[in-house]
This record gives sequence, C-alpha cells and structure tokens, in this order.
Amino acid sequence: MTAPPTADQALSAPIHQVSLLEKLDVFPGLLSLVGTAVYTAVAAPFRGDSGAHTYKQHISYAVVRKMMKRFSTLQLQYIGAPFSTIYEKWCKDAGVTPEFVTLKSGCKAFWVGDPSTANYVCVYYHGGGFSLDGDDTHIKFWHGVQNDLKANNVSIAFLFLEYSLVPHATYPKPIYEAIEAVKYVMEDLKRPASEIMLAGDSAGGNMCLGVLSQIMHPYSEFPELKLADGEKLKGIMAVAPWTSFNLDWESEKRNRHRDIVTTHAGGKWSGDYLAGQPTTPFAEPLTAPAEWWKDAKVEHFLVVSGGNEILHDSIGAWVEKYKSVNPDSITHVVGQNEAHIAPIIHLRFNDTAETEQGQAIKSWLKAKL
Repeated sequence: MTAPPTADQALSAPIHQVSLLEKLDVFPGLLSLVGTAVYTAVAAPFRGDSGAHTYKQHISYAVVRKMMKRFSTLQLQYIGAPFSTIYEKWCKDAGVTPEFVTLKSGCKAFWVGDPSTANYVCVYYHGGGFSLDGDDTHIKFWHGVQNDLKANNVSIAFLFLEYSLVPHATYPKPIYEAIEAVKYVMEDLKRPASEIMLAGDSAGGNMCLGVLSQIMHPYSEFPELKLADGEKLKGIMAVAPWTSFNLDWESEKRNRHRDIVTTHAGGKWSGDYLAGQPTTPFAEPLTAPAEWWKDAKVEHFLVVSGGNEILHDSIGAWVEKYKSVNPDSITHVVGQNEAHIAPIIHLRFNDTAETEQGQAIKSWLKAKL
C-alpha cells in the first residue's frame, strides 16, 4: 500500500480565493440553471425509463447536475455558506444554543444534542465530494432521526465535523480531521467505543471507512485510535459511501439521467482531492483487499444507497467485499427508484415524504440501540 503523505503535508493548506471574474460569472450561471429547469420541464414528460422516478425529481436533479458542471468549486463555495454558519442559523430557528468544539488541529465541529446525557455519540461527516460544505438538510435529517430515537427512549448526540475542503486542503487532511474528531470523543469526553457511532453520506461515508481503516491498520502519521482488546465501535451508518473513484460502472450508464451525481463532478472532485497523489485504501476503500476489512472493529454496519444512483455498482462491490470476511455484521438496503443521498437531498426540494433509505436508517438504529 502506498502510504498517505506525512502529517506536515496533511496539515498544510494553500490559500485559494474566488476571483472577481468568477464572482461576476455567478449571475449568468444562475440564469443558465433557470434555462435548464425550463427545458427539462418541457422535455420531462418524454423521459421514459431513463429519467428520474418522478417529474419533479427529473427537473430538480437536472438542475443539480447542471450546477455542478457550470460552476467551479470555488464558485459553489462562494454561493453557499460555511457549515458552521448554517448551523448557527439552524440553532436560531430551532431555539437552541450553538455548541462548538475546536479540535487540536484547529478544525471545528458542532453538536446537535447533549453529549453529556446522551446514551450514544455519533460523529458525522457530511458529503459533497470533499469540496462542498455541509447543508442544513444534513442537520434536519439527522435531527429527525434523533427525535425518532428519543420517542423510542434512546438518546443520541451528533457531532458534525466541519472538515477542511478541497482546494484549500487535499487528501489526507480531511481523513486526519475525521480521525481527530473520534479521538476527541474517546479521550476528551471519555466515551468508550461501545457508545460511539460513525455516520456520513457520500464523501462522508468514504471518511467513515477511512477512520475504520485507521483503527484496524494504524498509520503513524494519523492520530492514533487505540481500542481496548475486544472493543469495537457501536456502529457505522454509511449513506451512499463513495468507495471507488472509478465511475466506469454499468450503473453509471444506466442512471446518468436519474441521479444528481455525474462523472464530470465525480472525476473532478476525486482528482482535486488526490491532487496527483497515488490512491490508498484510506482514500479509496474499494482498492483494499477483502482481508483489509476482516474482523472489523465495529459491532454493526449499515449501508444505504439508491437503485437510481451512478455509484450503485461500486457501493455494492464494496459491500460484497466487506461481507465476504464479515458475513453477519453488515446490512445493505437499496432504496428502489431513489437517487444519491435521497433522504438528505429530498429535503432540499421540500419533499418530506419518507424515503426507503431514511426509513431503513431509523429502523436499523432502533433495532441495534
């Protein structure tokens, strides 16, 4: 295995700023999204089986795909807001006091729920191709899960990590910060692994697997996560984890007009993330042999994904590899006619209907906790 860069390389960050021309380009770019929406709305009734499941989804997903192609990463970050700012607004709307944590590296995280009274703590890594900030839909979905568990007399606190993004940081810095967050929960909060869960969507699911790899195959340049003999994490929930940067799968051809993700965005984001470095199992979990995951240090593992996403086949390939050496500890639920991170992205379009993936997460948590 090619080793990740050193800690010094992981923690150094070049400065990137959106240019004036990119700022001026935002308005015409937004107009192009309107054009895409109008065109797709007219064409959607004729989409046949190759399009998204519903008329509304077909239009919404087309706009998302266009946005990812039309704007640069810096433009998308400029249009959006930092995850911490979104969290503060959510707290204000919810009538709760923001609670931030600053890790030793300077990376910030924030709490939804009280870790001092919760039965379990879940460290959460948002998706976005390592390039986009977390969104209020991440907080809203998992807060809903939190409330659902509370009604079942189970309390859980979520620690959302505001990890460093591409191009301001590249691999392996986000993984370093992801490991550091778990180390904080274990050492500063004195929570045993049996009370700790990991969760993440897309790139965040990738990071969950990177943390698990560090527990099982410690790399000296990452923070040490040492579990006692026989001790395991309580669970991992991976929503459409990005297991392979290779997008040349049959599911890409089948679902390219049904999903929010594209090979253009995936190729750009993974290339920018690796920044010319060779891949490793810490960066790209599917590259690891099956034996890498044998006797994984986690009690329960849930993977959910959509039948209409381009990552469908690569996610399935990783699940089968993991299951071949851990046959009884992983559950994979595929939401039929659902796209990438459906439980989260649906909220962006004010679609509050329960997704198959979202229901699977809630049911699995109630069963395991």
